[in-house]
Parts: sequence; structure tokens; C-alpha cells
Amino acid sequence: MLTLPSGFSRTVRGWATAGPAGVAVGVLLLAGVLTISTTSFASGDNFEVVTRAAAITIVVGLAQMVVLAAGGLNLAVGATGGLVAAVIGSLMNTYEVAPALAVLVGLAVGTASGGLIGFVIVQGRYSPFIATLAALSVLTGIALGMTRSVPFYHLPDDFQAFGRGTILGVPLIFLVALVLALVLGVVFRYASFGRQILAFGANARAAELNGVPVKRLQIAVYALSGFLASCAAILLTARLGNADPAIGKDWLLISFAAPIIGGARLAGGSVSVLGTVLGALLLAMLANGLVHWNVDVFFTQLFSGLIILAAGGIERVREMSSEASMRRERRRA
Repeated sequence: MLTLPSGFSRTVRGWATAGPAGVAVGVLLLAGVLTISTTSFASGDNFEVVTRAAAITIVVGLAQMVVLAAGGLNLAVGATGGLVAAVIGSLMNTYEVAPALAVLVGLAVGTASGGLIGFVIVQGRYSPFIATLAALSVLTGIALGMTRSVPFYHLPDDFQAFGRGTILGVPLIFLVALVLALVLGVVFRYASFGRQILAFGANARAAELNGVPVKRLQIAVYALSGFLASCAAILLTARLGNADPAIGKDWLLISFAAPIIGGARLAGGSVSVLGTVLGALLLAMLANGLVHWNVDVFFTQLFSGLIILAAGGIERVREMSSEASMRRERRRA
């Protein structure tokens, strides 16, 4: 059997468990490779393309990250986005509701959907997997039933202008994604709500014994996830210029991959907002790079599968590193 040198093994584990620092290095390396191997990756136009795509991936990743922090999961992130897209599209296109009011209604619908999922999990004692899998089907059915699976076109010009707008060459939707990430970073670092989420994810029983209102907390976490999924749907609808009820059909993979690559633990109790942002940027750059490398579009599913395998492998390496550290501490004691 081939045995790797202990120093090399520690180096590999260090890179794999480095969280945001390791992902930042990966982003820089990928950017360097793409810049050298292609002629148009480093252009200003392509910067806008990558950041617009990354904006959606960031917010979708954050929607899953908040649930992972509490030791849960949300398979209905994309379905929530599809429902919100159908709602705001219907309001703006069919009923000529002002975009600002339609956005507020959409955010309310998505947040309420997430809160209802949390309520079912808490009161019905369903596993998050079963509850969110059922919600995925229910919310998708509502969205498709509302629209007959036909997107709403010809949305108001000012709403579409928001999706196309830039500030100093940086897309507005990317700046909105960064603001949402910044707010979440402050919440998890300084607010009692964020600390309670992490405490519950690390040890639910201990958190309850220490006075954390675990039932209300779980409902609030899923409501927050629904709110963020709604934000992603609104940003993507504005970017595309049409409201498609199937808008979130490919969000499931990236919603897990971005936070896990960025340092989140599937077992809960540890997440990184900065790591999730960088993980989302890495995924967006990779997807963009495949286009520049002229990789056949039919192979994108192959790379998607490899990404989730890599994310799961990173999580496993982190667990092994944590277990090794605990064993060393016990031996010292």
C-alpha cells in the first residue's frame, strides 16, 4: 500500500480544510489558468457575465447555508424560487402591479413558504429531508399550475433595468448579493440569533438546555432560507427579463456545493459566509470557463456531478481532520 509522507498528508488536509483561504487560492488559480488559456476571459464584458452569474449562485448558496448551519437541509430552495418568480411575474404582467410592490409580495410569499416548511418539521416531527422533498413537489406544482408552465414575458422596463444595471462596471445584482452576504456575516458573527443557529446545529440538546427556543429558531431558519431563495429568484428574473416558474430547477446542486466548498459542515454548527461567496464565485468561474474552453454543453452535467463529489470529499476530509485533532488533544490530556 502506498503511504504518503506525514508532512504531505498534513499539507493536503490543511488545504482541504482551509475554508475561505483555500477557496480564495482556488479562485485565483482558476482565474490565472483561464486568463492564460483563453483570449476573452479577462475582458470587461466577461467580468460582467461572471459576476451576474455569481450573484445568483451566492444568494442560492446562502439560502442553503443558513439551514446547514442549523444541521438541516432545504431541498425546496429552487421550488421556492420558482413560486416567487411565478407570483411576481403574474402580478407585474397580468395585474400591472408596480414592480416594488410585486417584489415585496414575492419576498413575503417565499418567506412564508419557508416558515411553513419549518413549522411542518417542528410540529409534525418530520425529517428535513422528507418535509423539504414534499415541499419541493408542492411548491413546484403550485407554480406550474399558476402559469401552465409558461413564463411571463414583457416585464416592466424599470424592473429589467435593475437586472441590467451596473455601478462602475459592477452589476447591481452582484452588489445586492454582496450586501446580503455582509448582513448574514454580521448576524452569524455578532447577533445572538446567528450564535443560536450555530449552537443548535452543533448540539441541539445542549442548545435547548441553555435556553435556546429551538422550535421558534428552526421555523425562523427555514423562513430565512425562503427569504434568500426569494431574493435569488427576483435577481434572476430581473436579469433574464422574464419570470419563469422553472427558474430554480438547477439550484439544488449549487445550493449545497457553494457553502460546502466554502467551509460549511453538513452536520451543522459551522459555516462561513465568506467561504460561501468564494465557493459560489469559483462555481460561476468554472461554468464560464467551460464555455471558453468550448466544452460541449451536454458534458455540464458530468462536471456538476464531479463538483458535488468534490464538495462531499472536502467535507469528509474536514471531518477526518477534526477527528484527528480531537484524538491528539485526548492523548495530550
